[in-house]
Amino acid sequence: MKFLAVILLTSILVLSNEIVTAQSCKLTCPSNIVVGAEKGQEGALVSYPPVSTVGIGDCGTVTYSRPNGSFFRLGSYSVIATASTGENCSFTVTVTDNEPPNLSPITLSRTHLWPATNKMKKTAVNYTTSDNGENVKTALSVSSNTTDGIKDWEITDDHLLRLKSSRLPDGAVRIYTITVTATDEASNKTTRTTTIAVSPTMKAVPAD
Repeated sequence: MKFLAVILLTSILVLSNEIVTAQSCKLTCPSNIVVGAEKGQEGALVSYPPVSTVGIGDCGTVTYSRPNGSFFRLGSYSVIATASTGENCSFTVTVTDNEPPNLSPITLSRTHLWPATNKMKKTAVNYTTSDNGENVKTALSVSSNTTDGIKDWEITDDHLLRLKSSRLPDGAVRIYTITVTATDEASNKTTRTTTIAVSPTMKAVPAD
């Protein structure tokens, strides 16, 4: 009986040691990763720092829910690392957009406003935008060199204006400055301007 008891106790100790060994493997994932999108791309290829293991157990092969070196689009994603033993941990990959949108030079449907009839004249504002993300919002604004405080323009939409074709009260040339601002989803901005004058000779001139 004593011999049998010794065998049973030894078996329990061995089994207990196997359980401890299996449970002693612990994965420690890297810190969360933040990278900027690659130039002209809506994301980036991301390589992970190695996962560290703690304990006397063998964690075996570690696999990821998204393979190391994968392409991540803009945004945040959870990555789970799992060992052969079933242990796992997770970390977050965030790809940010640090690149401003592309905004083409502004062209107008007319090169100047003339004659000075004091009438509002339609003027189309032409430009294109693109971005490494999906959405770009544009905003159109106008100012002039008038000093009388009277608003002498109307904005129909982001591509169409009505400008008053008149000289300043003192007879000087009235000059409009037209500004387009493109903003992407990450709040990166690109701005361009152009000018147009109430003059038979002064033509619209892009400022950049």
